Amino acid sequence: MEQAPILGKTQLYWFFMHAQIGVGLFSLPNHIYQFAKTDGWLSLLLASVIVQIVLYCLYIIHKRYPHDSLFKVCEKVCGKWIGKFIVLLFIVYFILIAGLVLKGFTQLIAIWILNKTPEPVFMFLFLLACVPMLFSTLKSIGRMLVLTAPIVLTIPVMVGYAFIYGDYLNLLPLGVADFSAILKGVLASMFSINGFIVVAVVFPHVKGTPKEKFKIVSAAHWTVALIYTIVLLTSFLTFSHGEMKLLPEPYLYMIKSFSLTIIERLDLIFLSFWSISIITTYVIFVYCGTIGVMDLLQTTRYRLIAITLLIMTFTIEFLPTSINEFSQMVTYINKPSAYLTFLLPVLLVLLSSVRKKERPL
Repeated sequence: MEQAPILGKTQLYWFFMHAQIGVGLFSLPNHIYQFAKTDGWLSLLLASVIVQIVLYCLYIIHKRYPHDSLFKVCEKVCGKWIGKFIVLLFIVYFILIAGLVLKGFTQLIAIWILNKTPEPVFMFLFLLACVPMLFSTLKSIGRMLVLTAPIVLTIPVMVGYAFIYGDYLNLLPLGVADFSAILKGVLASMFSINGFIVVAVVFPHVKGTPKEKFKIVSAAHWTVALIYTIVLLTSFLTFSHGEMKLLPEPYLYMIKSFSLTIIERLDLIFLSFWSISIITTYVIFVYCGTIGVMDLLQTTRYRLIAITLLIMTFTIEFLPTSINEFSQMVTYINKPSAYLTFLLPVLLVLLSSVRKKERPL
């Protein structure tokens, strides 16, 4: 593993995009609708604004510590032992998110495509496909992310049909959700938007000034927000209020309902291509977790740690969870994830400001 891999600005853009758009895309409209109803777009907008604030905090941190990753910054700002404890929390967070991405996608494939294939078999094959990319350098991973970019861009294109033939009355009534319901909708969207924190791990390895990097990740973030908004609105346009409560993956049901002259079951075709995007998302989180373990243990044995984390995420498959129990598990993890990814960067900015003032002139 190279000591100082370099990513280009385009690679940083797609690194952020792939980290934030994952398996949570499919269930996002249903999760938000459960709380905010047709005002779910307000929850999504508020969540996007909060993420932008956190990205600004990460920019401030990177500006003050331009050569240090998030893990090293935690130790410098919070002290050795508290910093290592926070690094451990981030490692657990990355492993859990990677495991949930893996579990969620294999459940999706088992339900929609390979319903007679045991999930562990499909998961093993999926992980086997992840190993070459995971064992590559960060620069090679970045190139792969750019190469698979068109898959992400198909998301808004495939649902554009709904804007023409959807029922706009489904967007009514407006303003029915109170502020507490909108906040619950923000929390419900956590699993879909929490990938942004990974940029703090790779910032030191990206070409450009901190300000340039901040502009790139901000552009990527609002691109993701736009894609999520399109998916949310088209789901509301396509399905009635009663259907939105019952459909766990509105996006897939929506494109399944589309019928072209020479193509049927667009959902199956899309899922086949989307598996590549899930591989990139999974690899990003395992990579960040591996870098965290290397920093925590002061070791350079990247491949050994990566395989260990890969096996740990594989064990999540053996948890006896149905799709509803999996959604419950995601709900339980959302709240601590919000504290770690939303509040900790703000706290690091405040603590680093205090330390900066305490330094002798």
